[in-house]
Amino acid sequence: MKILFKPLFTAAIFGFSFNGAAYAQNASGDIWGLFQGAPTIEFDNGNTLKVRGRIFWDYASLEEGSVSLDDSEFRTARLGVEGEISGVEYKAELDFSDSELEYKDVLISVDNIAGSDVTLSLGQMKTPNALNETTSSRHITFMERAAITDAFGIDRRIGAMLSKGGDNYSVEAGIFGTSIEAHIDDKESNIVSAARATFTPFIDGKNIVHVGASLRYTDEANSGSPKHSARWGSHQAKEKIKPNVGDSAMLYGFEAATVRGPLHAQAEYMSEEGDLGSASGYYFSAGWFLTGESRKYKASGGKFDRTKPNSPLSKGGMGAFEIAARYDTLDASGAGDEEMAATTFGLIWYPESHLRFKLEAVNADADTYAANSVQIRTQIDW
Repeated sequence: MKILFKPLFTAAIFGFSFNGAAYAQNASGDIWGLFQGAPTIEFDNGNTLKVRGRIFWDYASLEEGSVSLDDSEFRTARLGVEGEISGVEYKAELDFSDSELEYKDVLISVDNIAGSDVTLSLGQMKTPNALNETTSSRHITFMERAAITDAFGIDRRIGAMLSKGGDNYSVEAGIFGTSIEAHIDDKESNIVSAARATFTPFIDGKNIVHVGASLRYTDEANSGSPKHSARWGSHQAKEKIKPNVGDSAMLYGFEAATVRGPLHAQAEYMSEEGDLGSASGYYFSAGWFLTGESRKYKASGGKFDRTKPNSPLSKGGMGAFEIAARYDTLDASGAGDEEMAATTFGLIWYPESHLRFKLEAVNADADTYAANSVQIRTQIDW
């Protein structure tokens, strides 16, 4: 499998004609240019190349029962490429934050299949489930996603997906096997089918209403099945809830969100049922930009996008400031584990479009433990 995916990286770097290549430069020529995103290289033949990546550094001071921890980690350290070759879009990204390399998105996409507005994507990608998971980690409000996205194992898999989006809707559906790492390790595979649809009945400038639903069917529980394991709001926590729903599991998800100028809110509910049991959970979150920005939304993808400060430091401003709160629940009592509820309060500073600092306080209560954490993140992407 390493041989199979190596050409994708190679083609992205060497598969162009470099004669007459034009480089799209950042507008800023000083240090602030480092926080405006990487430039896209444009070639005379129409092909493009961009080096992409992100680094998240976290520090947490947490307590779980009688256990205390003060530690830091690189939550994410990714490097990859994206662009277009002869009308085919490509993306390939690796994560270096753990002891072993982890493949993230590794795929190609072709638009306008058979003369339609449908896009075909082939390779490793996330299954189409959940607003919180579909929104990139670069653009989510909190340091960690809600517990339900990990508890029900929404993950990246090798497969094929069809998608279509418009001014006020998005539709995605795909069939997937297991991940690249699982193939490399010769682990057993299975088949997962998933679909998601979203609709934006109201969209007017900085005001939107979003609704959506998704489902996922897992044919059997084996080593290729989604990994069900959720922490309570801190990635450095040791306590986990692991629902065991069994074979042939069906996952249902419902989502809603709104943006009203500087205010935004979203909520999701998920439930999964299998041969051995069932689990469910939900969250509600809200945020307010103290400096007047509005959270960016992309209707054609049914997800949130990059929010840029109105007055960044590079232009003599103070950046954007946001306060946010979330209530997060998970009930795995019907799947061999316990119930958990967590509240998170956060302050986020956006000095530049590609730079964020997050400060959070998390408090969690479960059947067998209580936990809390104060944590910070420095986040840059390009």
